[in-house]
Amino acid sequence: MSGGWPGVPRVGELIRDAASAARAQVTASLVTALVLATACAAILVTAGQSAATAAGIVSQIDSIGTRLIAISDDGGASGMLPTGPARLSGLSDVSWAFGLGAAVDVTNPELPADRAASRVLVGGLPPDLPLVQGRAPRPGEAVAGVDAATALNLRPALGRVQAPGADPVGVVGVFQASGPLAQLNDVVLIAEDPAQVATLRYLYVMAADVNAVDPLQHVLASSTPALNPAALTIEAPAGAIALRSVISGQLGAASRRLMALIMAVSAIVIAVTVFATTLGRRPEFGRRRALGASRSALVACLLVQTGIGALAGVLLGAAVGLVWLQASVGSLPTWQFTTGVAGLALLLALAASTPVAAAAASRDPLRILRVP
Repeated sequence: MSGGWPGVPRVGELIRDAASAARAQVTASLVTALVLATACAAILVTAGQSAATAAGIVSQIDSIGTRLIAISDDGGASGMLPTGPARLSGLSDVSWAFGLGAAVDVTNPELPADRAASRVLVGGLPPDLPLVQGRAPRPGEAVAGVDAATALNLRPALGRVQAPGADPVGVVGVFQASGPLAQLNDVVLIAEDPAQVATLRYLYVMAADVNAVDPLQHVLASSTPALNPAALTIEAPAGAIALRSVISGQLGAASRRLMALIMAVSAIVIAVTVFATTLGRRPEFGRRRALGASRSALVACLLVQTGIGALAGVLLGAAVGLVWLQASVGSLPTWQFTTGVAGLALLLALAASTPVAAAAASRDPLRILRVP
């Protein structure tokens, strides 16, 4: 090592010196790389798979079940106004909102014996009511749930529906709902301009995030336009939210315990490997200390040497783990989880090496170099 001041190495020279030591101590470098590669691969294959599974389950729950808030006026006492969907859709925590009117029976004019329920639709067809045929309705047009379309014999060519005393309405599409909205599959939704609707009976609001559901309930209680807001009933999927928390918490806890065990074993093996390496290099450390190298310089050199092997092992282990997961499970953990595991493994190797390196650098050079 050389530099302007004794014992203070230049960064480039320190890295070159550590790389030379890593090549000279090839067995220790390979052991470190192998331990970190095994640890990263094991964590990604086990805890990573659990994380990917939990993320998939939570994503399915979050798709609609934990974020849908229903505002109802079953008795018609609240006088819920048709301006509600447009007003609530403008809130920052709301993805979409639509309202439904009171139920009215409709028939297919071609087959008047068949009946199904219909409701006025205000606010447009939401993305969570996907169409399986046709297109979204414009004001004065209708879409039918899959069960309602079957009951009224509207498929495959679609047709018209008619309420008692009203003009026929053309059906332009068929949708298939799932989850909490599955009950709409047996309903015909007739789109109307809000100005043509007196009141609504139901208003569905989709929160942008599951964490916004609870505060959004309080906002909706005061923001939903109605003649008598106290008569409104607001229902949120508390059970689904609790299930989401349980699934995420249990799988996450199991993954963290397994990860901690693998990391602990890896830290012990790396510490023992570095200790064995420093024992064989005591005379070299003594000569460097006698020539003016500082303790911190020796510690830094050992840490960089360990980091070189650890970095190679982390990259190899992460690649092997991700390839294994893709081939066996077909799903991968998030990039945040993968980079977090790799970074934690690298820091763990350095942390396990630091006490051993500090102890080796603090030895008295005269005692090390003394010849009996």
